[in-house]
Amino acid sequence: MISKFKGIFFTASRQKSPNSPSILPPLPYLKPFSTSQILGTKMESEAPAPTLLLLAGKSNEEKDVAKILQDNNTLQLHKNGEQVEVVLHSQVQTPFKDDEFRVEEYFYSLSTTRFGRLLIYSPKLSSTHDVISQNNSDLPVGSVCVADVQLKGRGRTCNVWQSPKGCLLFSFSIQMEDGRMVPHLQYVVCLAMTEAIKAICLEKGTPHLDVRIKWPNDLYLGGLKVGGILSTSVYRSKKFYISAGFQALEELYYTTWLHSGQRVIVQDRSDDQDQLVENVVTIQGLTSSGYLLAITDDGQMCELHPDGNSFDFFKGLIKRKMS
Repeated sequence: MISKFKGIFFTASRQKSPNSPSILPPLPYLKPFSTSQILGTKMESEAPAPTLLLLAGKSNEEKDVAKILQDNNTLQLHKNGEQVEVVLHSQVQTPFKDDEFRVEEYFYSLSTTRFGRLLIYSPKLSSTHDVISQNNSDLPVGSVCVADVQLKGRGRTCNVWQSPKGCLLFSFSIQMEDGRMVPHLQYVVCLAMTEAIKAICLEKGTPHLDVRIKWPNDLYLGGLKVGGILSTSVYRSKKFYISAGFQALEELYYTTWLHSGQRVIVQDRSDDQDQLVENVVTIQGLTSSGYLLAITDDGQMCELHPDGNSFDFFKGLIKRKMS
């Protein structure tokens, strides 16, 4: 079992439903593109401009880290073939436009002791997730990357998500010590997003937006997907640690997700193991390992795993019998 994770990288995005009241400027829909569509597009320039990465720190300590990263030309996006230009926030003379991310406002409201105190901002970027994941060994734990526009966000299978201005796009890193708890982190992030939306609606005096969680990592509003969470991890130690679990947030999570009592189609092997048989089960909650806990019509408890193929995530889940 993987026991200690150097970094776990999260990407979150949000888009706005056309039928929901506005608490932010209108947000265009995210548009999925296949890899073949992206690669088949003719390059507009033989030498594209480098990707701008603006570094900012909350305190002098983080500002010093940003200066070292710039001086050493540390941040790279080699896997994407991108050239990067690293600039410190203190070196920017031109004021930000109204539709761009405001670094000053971000730091003004930030009260954390570690998370988000080193900020990487880009007006246009292939993927915030790639910035964090490809540079994790050089970035402090808790670093956050934000972009106004994202061109190649990751999705299921080979889909690439293009996110224009108006979407909320960010990635961050954290460190864990118990590999068994990793699947629960995406649930915590999803829950944090829904709770933040509730808080903003209350603060702004706008109607409540009933954003719900679709297991394991999607956000839905009025039957439409409006956001998603992507997490990946790497490990750098075989030393084993114990950390707290998800139980403290589990009850709140169930009030926000879509699936309590939901009937879903699962697949199971026939007695001769030659073919898959589809059955219907009822979702009860989450298992300790972070998968779906369900019950069959004859009262048998089972754990549901994704089959890795179905576009409709709740058709074709794989059933694991529980002792």
